Amino acid sequence: MQSFKILFAFFYDFILLCGVWFAVAIPFVLWQGAGFESDPFALLAFQTYLLAITYIYLSYFWVQNGQTPGLRVWHLQILRQDGYIMTRHNANLRFVTGILLFPIGWIGLFIGTQKQTLQDRLAQTRIVPIEKPETQS
Repeated sequence: MQSFKILFAFFYDFILLCGVWFAVAIPFVLWQGAGFESDPFALLAFQTYLLAITYIYLSYFWVQNGQTPGLRVWHLQILRQDGYIMTRHNANLRFVTGILLFPIGWIGLFIGTQKQTLQDRLAQTRIVPIEKPETQS
């Protein structure tokens, strides 16, 4: 069950990230002008720019409190193996391996006994459920 919660949190964050990409793409497209995609250098710069924005978005949440908006909705948190919030080193390693191993890294979530993605194993992190906050009546 937790594997599907992690997958749903990933899709939730992906939808939010698409909105962020759209917003940050506007200044780049206005700066480069129409047809910038025909210039290989401009296209590579645009892709690098979006990758950097993705890194900033994800690593900010990972290092702040271990929860992206998607993880927060599904009451999950990314922690180091020792139970603490991940460091910048863990975030960097998790991001790079997640990019390089996508989608292969996600296979471990559904097979094996640990039910962890490969990028979590390599970064020495894990996604754990957290208690739902009690509502006040």
